[in-house]
Amino acid sequence: MRPLYCDEGIWIPVADGLSRRGWTVHTVRGEGKLGEPDRDHLSYARQNDWILVTFDDDFLSLVETNELAHAGIIYVQQAGRDIGSVVKSIDGRLETLSPDDRGIHYC
Repeated sequence: MRPLYCDEGIWIPVADGLSRRGWTVHTVRGEGKLGEPDRDHLSYARQNDWILVTFDDDFLSLVETNELAHAGIIYVQQAGRDIGSVVKSIDGRLETLSPDDRGIHYC
């Protein structure tokens, strides 16, 4: 499976939990990209063929209205959820994706 790119809104323990489950995880902080615009994060993830993981629905608007290319997005609704349930939800979704899936997926 392709690596993940967690935007700056994704809780660090979620990124760590995904890493512990065997996923290759890159974070905005780890890549030195804190504070950059969403468009730049989307472009960076696409250039590296990484799946963007986000709590931020602004990314959905970017790809739906402007038809910006992406390498796949996992949008996670965070309201009322704890770290463990978010990690399990993302992990479960990733397990069902084909290696070349470039869609938008909701968790």
